[in-house]
Amino acid sequence: MRVKLIFFVCVISAGMIQAQETGLAGIPSDNFIQYYLRGAGTYSALYSGKSETPYDKQFANNPYFESDTYILGTLCYNRVVYRDVMMRFDLFRNELTVYKPNKSGFTVLNNEKFEYAILNGTTIIMSAGEQDSKNKFLVLLQNGTYPIVRKYNVKTTEDTKSGWVIRSFSTQKQYAIYVNGVPHTVKNKNNVLKLFPDRRKELNEFAKLYKLNFKAQIEQSIMALVNHYESLIK
Repeated sequence: MRVKLIFFVCVISAGMIQAQETGLAGIPSDNFIQYYLRGAGTYSALYSGKSETPYDKQFANNPYFESDTYILGTLCYNRVVYRDVMMRFDLFRNELTVYKPNKSGFTVLNNEKFEYAILNGTTIIMSAGEQDSKNKFLVLLQNGTYPIVRKYNVKTTEDTKSGWVIRSFSTQKQYAIYVNGVPHTVKNKNNVLKLFPDRRKELNEFAKLYKLNFKAQIEQSIMALVNHYESLIK
């Protein structure tokens, strides 16, 4: 299944753009429905959800994507694209919160209506077709015939060595490659090579030639290897 990021159609109204039909993992596919979907009339659709619940101050850090600061970006929500939205992703609770302009408080959006967001050039999508009990936010690292995503596994930990209970969030990054619409978690070079057995030899030679380091630079190495595979099969 070939997937391609096509975010916008030429229908603009009050800063909003109607979005194309989306497919695998929230990524718009080449087989999107050929008609425009009706969108909401105002930004008020983003501010009608439940209020955000703050974390206990005992936590030494936070579980937000990049930082606890709200970031201005583009949001596709309920098939409508909203520009200039202040938002923050909670990777532990798996919540997207938006800031209400000129109002107090923050609104947690419905994940079922979330399609994608763009923050400082980074694209956030929602997982699909995975074994997890609930969908999670992912970073789309590379989109093409075989999309690559970064996943987050966030847990709480407690440290009592100092005599005090210090609670914190522990975040583990994981990576997955979509092959025929199915995500495959990859941790090293062999994991990637197993997904492309028809060009395993060429890919292995490429990795050795360019000294891809899957321990120190796993993200860049995965993308380089998948990029090379896509160039080989064209």
